Amino acid sequence: MQYSSKMDSSASLYLVTLLSLCCMLFRFSNVAAVQYGSSQPTALFVFGASLLDVGNNNYLFTLKRCDFPHYGIDFPGGKPTGRCSNGKNIPDFLADKMGVPSPKSYMSLNRSMEPGKFLEGVNFASSSAGILNTTHKGLCIPLDTQIDYYSFVVEDLEESMGIVWTKCFISNSIFIVNIGSNDVQVYDGTGISNFVSLLISTLEGQLERLYNLGARKFAFMGLEPVGCWPALRAVNKSTGNCNSEVNQISVRYNEQAAVLLHEMQSKHADINYSFFNTYGIFTQYINDPQTYGFGNVTAACCGMGFLRAEIACNPLASYCSNRTEYLFWDGWHQTEATAKLLVNTAFDGSPPDVFPVNVRQLSGIGLQAEINAHVTPL
Repeated sequence: MQYSSKMDSSASLYLVTLLSLCCMLFRFSNVAAVQYGSSQPTALFVFGASLLDVGNNNYLFTLKRCDFPHYGIDFPGGKPTGRCSNGKNIPDFLADKMGVPSPKSYMSLNRSMEPGKFLEGVNFASSSAGILNTTHKGLCIPLDTQIDYYSFVVEDLEESMGIVWTKCFISNSIFIVNIGSNDVQVYDGTGISNFVSLLISTLEGQLERLYNLGARKFAFMGLEPVGCWPALRAVNKSTGNCNSEVNQISVRYNEQAAVLLHEMQSKHADINYSFFNTYGIFTQYINDPQTYGFGNVTAACCGMGFLRAEIACNPLASYCSNRTEYLFWDGWHQTEATAKLLVNTAFDGSPPDVFPVNVRQLSGIGLQAEINAHVTPL
């Protein structure tokens, strides 16, 4: 048994080494770049809710969607796309930074017969989605189902590229995850510790599924101070103050999510991650708005009622003209200007804003540029 165990260990080490070499060849080979149509084969796979959705909910029978005016007013073309923003959102800006296309929604790609349709990454995010399947059930694509869809993508890639190349392609891709804000908003009052523990234990199983399906590089965005969203401030008409209980849950969730990622890395030596402290960054924006170019950090730019947040943005609602000065576009979602600022920090920031590495370091873009400089074109 001891001899067999050593043999198994040696064989595993050999296979891991061989796969690593294949991945390096895939990532930096000009042949692979030409074959798969990109000088940088790294792609972006997106999981989460409305802050990351680029139109998945357009294909659902749901009111939880953003495919009507005045959404998209500042997006190229000036038309709504399903992004819950006046313009581009976080995946768009992150893709720009990475030098890859902003991935299209899975629901649109799933209807396409275009070969290689998943090679530019995929966006699975769905407005109102949660970690728990019960959160806004029937109105969105929960994280569990998003991962189911991702498994179908892996199968498709394996059929078109083969298992080895697919593993390499996926392991060199960035998996951005931002989830939990909708769960926090439907907190059932059973006790904050128990509720957050339920979220984290469920999230652990979901991230493990992604790992088992090849994900190795996670860009995890923590929750904002959700209690300070205009829609939650508007509940308190006397003061417009933040909801302290919701913020407390957000903080506790972020703390435990960061611990979870650290523990996963300890368990799986080939995992790398970047945790973005969105709560801390947003708190800076709110406490010192002028430093970041904001003139209004409490009200929504588009909507109706108190703080323009009692009734969601809609074609009949008024909207602000100075959109770059607003932190929030509607009662729940950030403006394009805010998304751009957040991505700049996530990509190039340092602890405590982003740790243990930033997304630039996670993606290996600096390393690839150095290698490319010494590669002779074919």
